[in-house]
Amino acid sequence: MWSGPSFWQEYPPLKDLAKFLLYLIAVILLGALLAPPFYWAAQGLAAHGICRTLAAFKFQKFFDRSALLAAFLLLWPAIRWLRIRGWRDLGLEPDARWRQHWAAGFAIAALIVAAMAFAYVETGIYRLRPGAPWGKLPLIALSAVAVGFVEEALFRGAILGLLRRTLRPYTALFWVTALFAIVHFLKPDETFDPRPIGWLSGFALLPRVFHQFTEPMTFLAGFTTLFALGWVCGEAVLRTRSLWMSSGLHTGVVFVKMSFAAVSKRTETHLPWIGPELQIGLVPVALFLLAWVIVILYLARENAALPAKEL
Repeated sequence: MWSGPSFWQEYPPLKDLAKFLLYLIAVILLGALLAPPFYWAAQGLAAHGICRTLAAFKFQKFFDRSALLAAFLLLWPAIRWLRIRGWRDLGLEPDARWRQHWAAGFAIAALIVAAMAFAYVETGIYRLRPGAPWGKLPLIALSAVAVGFVEEALFRGAILGLLRRTLRPYTALFWVTALFAIVHFLKPDETFDPRPIGWLSGFALLPRVFHQFTEPMTFLAGFTTLFALGWVCGEAVLRTRSLWMSSGLHTGVVFVKMSFAAVSKRTETHLPWIGPELQIGLVPVALFLLAWVIVILYLARENAALPAKEL
């Protein structure tokens, strides 16, 4: 009878990886299950004159947000299951300058993406919609903040922290950033109509989440941009040892992107430079690389100033 160490005892990183994969599967299943009641609740609120803008959202949007909520709800049990006792086990520490870091990250990302959007409008690549629904902005802001915190806690907090246990920081960041980019292409096909919505409608969407991989040019353009964004956020985490600046960066990008999508309409594309969405193409890649440089310079200047303030 075998009395030596088990496979998982001999390779503990693989045990953590297996647990994390089970966590991802649970997130997908719970997200698919939560999507229908969220959709019904939103339709009910809109029918009673509360948040009428919710009525315009397709079921696919609720599927996306349900998956994010599921990731958040299951994150704490997963952390306990992985025996993570605190943020320090993930390489994170309390940030005394968390307000400044979040605000700086938000400003850097929002201003850069807004400048790109403005240039697109001025050159005729996008045009503003007449009677744009500016009333959506508060809901968009709330969604952007939630996405920024949840995705950063998941990717640059939990996953990056787990990989940093066994890999060098930037090697771990590379794999987490690649996963971050790929996951964002796992979206249900907007052209698919799952109505009437029932309890299994979320599961009916699951086979259609891979449809974007059939468009190689769009996939590569979008993957490169998301990889650049993920790398900037990861750089901020490694340098500040916290999630505040990366959350600000992520929130800034999502807020401007979603706001611009609500008030504008694309008139042309120029792949690989400009894609079918604001965040796709080599132009946003270049701007995110600029954001990366700005983040490095900002934090370097901050670190250089700290000793002088302490004296």
